[in-house]
Amino acid sequence: MLTFDKETHIYKWDDSPIGSVTQIIRQFVKVGNIYVNIFDGAIIPAHVFEAAGEWGTAIHSMLHFYLDRDLDMETLSPALEATLNQFLQWMDDYKPEIISHEERLYSKKYNFAGTYDLKCKIKGKAYIVDYKTGAYGMAGPQIAAYAQLDKEAHKGGIRHRAVLYLPKNNGGYKFIPMTGLNDWQFFLSRLNTYNFTNTRRQQ
Repeated sequence: MLTFDKETHIYKWDDSPIGSVTQIIRQFVKVGNIYVNIFDGAIIPAHVFEAAGEWGTAIHSMLHFYLDRDLDMETLSPALEATLNQFLQWMDDYKPEIISHEERLYSKKYNFAGTYDLKCKIKGKAYIVDYKTGAYGMAGPQIAAYAQLDKEAHKGGIRHRAVLYLPKNNGGYKFIPMTGLNDWQFFLSRLNTYNFTNTRRQQ
């Protein structure tokens, strides 16, 4: 059985810890007071990176409550309301048919887990959509991993993937299809690295 600890962000399958999609990709590493992008060497001050992470978490929570029809608009901060309006504009423009959201899934074939943001149909095509409030360079492999999880959990799986970019500056949303042919292979390479590293730590 799959379990998830919100405090530690650790997934377990039958009480054994397993890697999550974001842990496996692991784009940034903290070094002292900075975060370093392991792929391109970009450096972000820790306070900036962590504040962005908190903002992203707040956005995800807000949209989760909104889709569950459990969002208290009277207590919603103006900053979050501006982002919600972007989301509502996207819904009005694309008219998605919501299938599910925030579904936690496990891959028995590859032994990893993850939680996608949204599954919907747009003009008859099924999509897995990931919300992004900042950089989304690794979104292709990330959503490819979610698509694999969905494929194992539900017959047929999802063929279409996209990012819904919701910028904090209220510059307007962007709906960006993820069509990289090598996205899944890149994720598999990161999964192999993750498994190799963790196996060595346990020896």
